[in-house]
Amino acid sequence: MKELVEKLKKAHLTLSCCESLTGGMFASQMVDVSGASEVFVGGYVTYQNKAKENILNGTDVLKKFGAISDEMACLMALKAKNDFQSDIVVSFTGNAGPQADEKKEVGLVYSCIIFKDKMYHFKNIYQGTRQEIRMQCIEDAKKRIVSYLS
Repeated sequence: MKELVEKLKKAHLTLSCCESLTGGMFASQMVDVSGASEVFVGGYVTYQNKAKENILNGTDVLKKFGAISDEMACLMALKAKNDFQSDIVVSFTGNAGPQADEKKEVGLVYSCIIFKDKMYHFKNIYQGTRQEIRMQCIEDAKKRIVSYLS
């Protein structure tokens, strides 16, 4: 995360997040870096569907597409972008296991990055333990954001 924080500082850009399956790990890794307060605005952890309904006003998205969906990842990112007013936002929602949720396979993760005013969304299927799946999606997002800043 140190590289990401340094690149954000150099570019004079801010970042926020909205996390589900990662449970705040992305935000935690950001603030582990000294000086992150210059670029990291904040984040939401919308782990349960109740939080997705109440914080994100995501009832319709949940009913139509489910919590583990591209549409939910995009809604999460848009909510954080609107509320935190950061230049960059990242969101994660998916199934880290150990069993399938919403009849969607373990390892399925949807993420969304809003870079300035452009939205990028991704579907990945990761392998490994619950912790490994969560770490892989954070690492991929970090690499993508760093590449956008290069």
